[in-house]
Amino acid sequence: MKSSSNLQRGATLVEALVALVVFAFGMVGIAGLMAAAVKYQVGNEARLNVTGALNDLAERIRSNTTGAKGYTAVAGGVLTTGTGYDLSETYDAQVKATPATYSPDCSTAACTPAQLAAYDQAKWRNLLRATLPGGAGFITGDITSGFTVSVMWFDKNAVDSEDAKLANTTCTDAVADQNKASARFCCPAKAEAPDGVRCYTAKVIP
Repeated sequence: MKSSSNLQRGATLVEALVALVVFAFGMVGIAGLMAAAVKYQVGNEARLNVTGALNDLAERIRSNTTGAKGYTAVAGGVLTTGTGYDLSETYDAQVKATPATYSPDCSTAACTPAQLAAYDQAKWRNLLRATLPGGAGFITGDITSGFTVSVMWFDKNAVDSEDAKLANTTCTDAVADQNKASARFCCPAKAEAPDGVRCYTAKVIP
């Protein structure tokens, strides 16, 4: 017959094992919470940078309406039409390209409206590269109807099977699709954004 002291030692061992299992589950839970916190922090930072990038471009266009596409004026007796701010390169082409350069530097040199538009676009593209992972942009429209601006960036969570709701969707030109709230989060078809790229689209009215 086992003594009471032996039974007590056995019970203590079981209690220790149970406590260890509970502790292990607790650590797994804490690790999951930390991972989720980091993911949401990255997502919030990206959204803040997207907003800042859109505001930056809007101010540049409004400060240089003469150089924007669709503006026509007579300069020195010559009819001129602005063509600036269009950005229609594919996502991959922008990501693989070297940082955009600008000459002349309109922050220190006197520039024509067309030169200023080219300078603004180069600065904006570099801003996207610096503040967003795989950052790129897509701009269409003109001074009369406004510019449709899409900011694109890579989000590894968008390719996770458990996050299918973040998967890249492509914009269509159908009016019914353009009027949906989801159109704000789709990627322009001509940008050819691959899976894992998220987009935010907004209208900039000069």
